[in-house]
Amino acid sequence: MLTAFFDCPFGAAGDMLLGALIDAGLDFDLWKEELTKIALPDGCFSVRLEKLLRCGIHSTKLHVFLSADDAHEHDHRAGLAHHHDAHTHPHKHGHEEHSHDSSHNHSHGPSEHPHRGLSEILRIIEKSSIKPAAKKLAAQIFTRLGEAEAKVHGVTPDQVHFHEVGAVDAIVDIVGFAIAYDLMNIERSIVSPLPVGAGTISSMHGQFPVPGPATLELLREARAPLSRTHIDYECLTPTGAAILTTIAEGFGSQPELCAIDFIGYGAGSLNPAGHPNVCRIVVGQSVSGKGGEKDRISSRYRSEFISVVECNFDDLSPQVIAYTSDKLLAEGALDVFVTPCTMKKGRPGHQLSVLCKMEDEMRVKEILLSETSTLGVRSGVTERLVAERETRRIDLKSDGSDAQSVRVKVGKDLDGNVINVQPEFEDCASVARSTGLPLKEVLSKAAIKARNGREEKR
Repeated sequence: MLTAFFDCPFGAAGDMLLGALIDAGLDFDLWKEELTKIALPDGCFSVRLEKLLRCGIHSTKLHVFLSADDAHEHDHRAGLAHHHDAHTHPHKHGHEEHSHDSSHNHSHGPSEHPHRGLSEILRIIEKSSIKPAAKKLAAQIFTRLGEAEAKVHGVTPDQVHFHEVGAVDAIVDIVGFAIAYDLMNIERSIVSPLPVGAGTISSMHGQFPVPGPATLELLREARAPLSRTHIDYECLTPTGAAILTTIAEGFGSQPELCAIDFIGYGAGSLNPAGHPNVCRIVVGQSVSGKGGEKDRISSRYRSEFISVVECNFDDLSPQVIAYTSDKLLAEGALDVFVTPCTMKKGRPGHQLSVLCKMEDEMRVKEILLSETSTLGVRSGVTERLVAERETRRIDLKSDGSDAQSVRVKVGKDLDGNVINVQPEFEDCASVARSTGLPLKEVLSKAAIKARNGREEKR
């Protein structure tokens, strides 16, 4: 499995991550050809590469220009100074409005960038004639970013209107990254712990401490580990955070590889003297025989991080435990189960375990503390592989009567292969009682019809 390690000890932005992929050997001409397939007006942007030195490290800087004047001005500045040798002092990146990677060399003010809603950006991606895998990844990144923005502003994702992120340059960053990621045929990515920097950033809402609210929310949702850094400016942008938290299978150190196939360095605009302002990608095949089975399964199923919340008690009525379990499920818990255990002084007790989405963790804890006799709850984060699922309505009676209609859950892998079929017990039991058929016969008949895949999906 082709595995990429995104090593970002000094932060990351959208253009830096793209520069790293290009520096690692991506076919730039092929990538540019795919870039023209984005459903944006012809000629509204252009891209150009620049080879730079960052503390002696040869790296690639990607520039996105929104007009011919931008490109001309860049060439003029490049002719006046050997800026790949000159150092600039660190300062605040100066994010303007929402989530713009200010590492782009643009002189445009906020009013010159179009304001686009998340739904409009997703329509642009959908109308693009890029490859399906790139289209899917780009939509996932923008959706993740939109949900983070919605959370911090207290609105729904449909109400989010991006300002800087909705501008052409950031669409090029995110969609361009998705195109490059697909062209590189990367199957799995691990991301290093991420630094966020320090200081403040400017936005249309005023000054905010680093990291910005959206970046912080993205890191929280992904349970991404943070690394300490001496950098005194914003070094992880929201766009960079959205990309990395979307592609990351996990966070940590360099994974084991049989050999390294490609290495790439993507440069940011700043060139501080104390460290190379670059992010690095290392690509190679995963080590065979070590985690090979995990890698094979991970390529078939979606991976996600969830919270596990638990508490113990030895003085609670079983009826209360059952009531609490039902309430947790009604409040959105993914699963609830009870395990008998032996507590102090040999007393029999129970452990109540709840699996939930990370954003529901606090609500689950509050329910456990209010509904049970426990005085404390514990929680942690775990990873799970998830089968794609759908519910089908199966008509077991030939005349089409609803009297023998049952629901069936069908589980599939990412390739669409059916891996599990489970009829709803209560529906089948109702049919068995009304028809006099054995329950096992009803269950078997429903499962067989569901596997044929001809019934209505709900």
